[in-house]
Amino acid sequence: MNYSPAKTLVFFFLFLIVVGTILLSLPISINPNEEISIFSNLFTSVSAVCVTGLSVVSIVHHYSVFGQIVIMFLMETGALGYMFVSTAAAIVFGRMSLKDRRIMQELFDITSYKDLKKLLLKAIFFVLAVEGIGAFSLTLLYLQKFSFLKSLYLGIFSSITAFCNSGFALFDDSMISFANSPSILFVFTILIIAGGLGFFVMVDIYDTYKENRLHLSLHTKVVIYATIIIMALSILFFMIEGGSSFFKGKGFFYSISNSIFNAASARTAGFTTIETSAFSEFSKFFIILIMAIGAAPASATGGLKVTTLAIVIAFVRSFVRSDNDVVLFKRRIPEDLVQKAAVIFIVFVLLLAAFTAVLILFEPHKKPIDLLFETVSAFATTGLSINLTTQNLSIGGQWTIIFAMLTGRIGILTLLLSIIKTKKISRIKYPTERLMAG
Repeated sequence: MNYSPAKTLVFFFLFLIVVGTILLSLPISINPNEEISIFSNLFTSVSAVCVTGLSVVSIVHHYSVFGQIVIMFLMETGALGYMFVSTAAAIVFGRMSLKDRRIMQELFDITSYKDLKKLLLKAIFFVLAVEGIGAFSLTLLYLQKFSFLKSLYLGIFSSITAFCNSGFALFDDSMISFANSPSILFVFTILIIAGGLGFFVMVDIYDTYKENRLHLSLHTKVVIYATIIIMALSILFFMIEGGSSFFKGKGFFYSISNSIFNAASARTAGFTTIETSAFSEFSKFFIILIMAIGAAPASATGGLKVTTLAIVIAFVRSFVRSDNDVVLFKRRIPEDLVQKAAVIFIVFVLLLAAFTAVLILFEPHKKPIDLLFETVSAFATTGLSINLTTQNLSIGGQWTIIFAMLTGRIGILTLLLSIIKTKKISRIKYPTERLMAG
């Protein structure tokens, strides 16, 4: 049976989740004297594959080292996705199938097959290189508190989970116990931002430097500028809000290091050095916004994506100015790309509203803003939680979170491509008629 590239991607993630659930259900994956239901293992597998980090059990206490390694494998494979598998197959068999090339084209919006294998190999090399440097750095830093073997294990796991923006931590309090360790927070921050930039942005930056090109690609420019703007606003928010609550009396250096870390993490990764119960209503609302935006396409993150938002904003600007073209950085955006961004934006908002509404039905006694926070965190695969998922969600609510995580990781565009029918040319032309809008 032949499946479309989009459907193949969907089945790939579903297969990975099933395998992860089976492996996590093995006795060797579970700590002695601990009991975990198959459903809880399914939830953990979905969260790991979707690089979210939400969990209904403690991975530190409930899962053995083998189980944690399974989670680490699921995070890495889920983050790299089909790109990793198809490239690995290409290396083994010496070529990439036409079907895999089509999948790469639709997934990363690549218009040419030329040197696709080389591009993917280079992307994976950079991913593994950054994770390797991160693991080495964190291992050295962890040695101040732990033995060498534990530091090495923590360093590898932390580097992967940080770069994949997955939010899983081998500490019960996320990163709160390291709030006074600016060096560890700095390495985490760099890994989180690098993972959020996207695999091809790293390649483009390297190629531009190596080949002495004058300009980065438009995609890279938009991602970098958007990341800087959102990071600056987020750091400012945490400095102002934290100065009066989170970091009050902690000192300027503590405030700035924690503000930078939480600004990067709250957007895409889900780690925190703050007790989430301390979030004010305004804090929750602001974090909901930056979680919903997410980071870059072709990265380990979910969310609306910064490029989609940039195109939508550019389209609104062109409409207000009555311009004929949608322009970013003095480059005209093709009409089909503008339409694609508009569809993604609308469907994202509608699905987010639907998941939130369903969660409210299952959890009528919870605060709506807390349920919206949890839904956005799951749908944008961020993983930051106000402890609802861990302690207080019903089975129906947990299923809602599972579907939100899976939908968010697969991606709006991939999801639409998997269900829409083949485009047909209709010879019927209906009469035109206007209606009032706005």
